[in-house]
Amino acid sequence: MDSTNSGVVWDKFHIYQGHRVNIPYIQIGAKRKNPPCLKLEKHPNAIKRALHYKELLDSGQVDSQGELSRLSGTPRTTISAYLRLLGLDEEVRAEALNLSDENERVARLTEPRLRHLVGLQPAEQLRQFRALLDATEPHEASRRIR
Repeated sequence: MDSTNSGVVWDKFHIYQGHRVNIPYIQIGAKRKNPPCLKLEKHPNAIKRALHYKELLDSGQVDSQGELSRLSGTPRTTISAYLRLLGLDEEVRAEALNLSDENERVARLTEPRLRHLVGLQPAEQLRQFRALLDATEPHEASRRIR
């Protein structure tokens, strides 16, 4: 390459400069694009939300929990916690899915309240799940289950 055509190579690159956390930087290359944002349905029912996350992963719209986290703005640990709820007994999941989103008892089905049910035997899961739904006040639900 001689001095007459040296500009050909540099015309393909862009040079950006700025500061990140008070540290100056120079970047050579194409300008980074912001990742596309993924619109998630925010179900009040934790089981429905977990199924939505699983559907996105299984359909190939996202490759991993990390990518789902990055695109949705939800922490990866939160996504993992919701996906663990799919380990609940089939009967418990069916009862949770049969509740309409307008039902006030759905507000009691949060991930933290359902999390401890995952490791229990199916009969005990169902008993504690029903106790959670029958609680009249939110703080009573956590007392009654334990």
